[in-house]
Amino acid sequence: MPRSIGFLSLHSAPTLDTLAAPEDKLADIRRERTTDSCRARHGTEPSIAHPTTRRRFLTAAVLAGGNLLVRGTDPSAAGRRIPSERQLLRDEKTGADVWQITAATAMHHHFYFTNPSWPDDGRELYFISYRTGHPNIFAAAETDGTITQLTARTDTNPFSPAATRDGRKIYFSARDCVVELDRETLRERVVAKFDGARLGNCSLNPAGSRLALGVRFKGSCRLALVEPASGQAHFLVEKAEVGHVQFCPADDSILEYSGTPGARIWTIRSDGTEDRNLYAQRPGEWIVHESWLGDGSEIIFTHWPHALRAISRDGSRARTIAAFNAWHACGDRAGDRIVADTNHPDIGLQLVGARTGQRRALCWPRATNRGTQWALSVPAQGAGIDTSIIRGDRPELDRPPQPDDPSSIYGPQWSHPHPSFSPDGRRVVFTSDRDGWSQVYVVTDRPLASDDG
Repeated sequence: MPRSIGFLSLHSAPTLDTLAAPEDKLADIRRERTTDSCRARHGTEPSIAHPTTRRRFLTAAVLAGGNLLVRGTDPSAAGRRIPSERQLLRDEKTGADVWQITAATAMHHHFYFTNPSWPDDGRELYFISYRTGHPNIFAAAETDGTITQLTARTDTNPFSPAATRDGRKIYFSARDCVVELDRETLRERVVAKFDGARLGNCSLNPAGSRLALGVRFKGSCRLALVEPASGQAHFLVEKAEVGHVQFCPADDSILEYSGTPGARIWTIRSDGTEDRNLYAQRPGEWIVHESWLGDGSEIIFTHWPHALRAISRDGSRARTIAAFNAWHACGDRAGDRIVADTNHPDIGLQLVGARTGQRRALCWPRATNRGTQWALSVPAQGAGIDTSIIRGDRPELDRPPQPDDPSSIYGPQWSHPHPSFSPDGRRVVFTSDRDGWSQVYVVTDRPLASDDG
């Protein structure tokens, strides 16, 4: 007799806010496996991903006339429509409505949790899919779940995209370029090029007029500030490690970035002044996954694996929000609630009151949460951020990730939930490889918008 895997299948419905089906329509998700490894991993019967044709594009990118041209791809692939893969599930432990957004036999994940995966009006959800053989940007419509392929490339850095709040532009890094995607026309334009560098995740200021990212050269990293309209770019600082760059939500003259494991949290002015290590770590204290809370009065971070903490923007006051094994934590835009995934042990996505520290489980992603170092309480010697997500010089030759890929020190990243709020704070997107292939999910919890923790 197959055991339940934690989500119950309900039905398809036109919007993510649709109420749950009557109890007599609930059914266990018991579908055949697509890989053998998941049953051994979870002891459960996972669901079949919808079959999809996978194509491998062996291409070369050429910079010409201010635009990055991709040879060998199907020029009609960007803009193609894919029928909805959405289905409504229910978390057995919490009763929360959980929407599975993707179902193809490939890896998927939403944008990195420090960047919203929705535009402000919530009309669509952005995600990365490897269904073409390489990571590309897709969007699922809020109204009916229809999926649109937005890019057709071989070289996208999968965790790099950032969308403007109005959803008109999406920026991402590819090889040594920062690329702008026009959401309406799907035309691409290179806005900056850093010869020979490897580029990290993009961060936009709220107006979408400035972009920041980490630029990795041999032997050092730099924090770059780019003006997309003009293409002007300059470096603010050079360090051994620069990652997780983020603009302060209320004051875009302030940026936060991550440094080496022993001096993790830094802030700097956009003119390159006041570069400071905001939090003085004790020896052996592992600080990770920092992000702005609300208007940016505080930065929240994880003291792994002990507590979810916060520090004021000027560094004058640090506090413990809640003592539990928070892993990746993200606040809502109001700064009232925080959502965090958990690991060792996985106690589900936790919804936390930012002021009270009170918390409750939202749902259980049941992701594999891989990375050899996370079982420990100290970071790996000599290892900074997980650079495996930053692709190399020949991305067109990369093999798409598979469910049985081995763990790295901190990943693979597609095995981590990375929860993040919608702009209105009513939904949380997360990724889970519970069924072997990682898929994108959205959890709705009706008290979420008014719950104070």
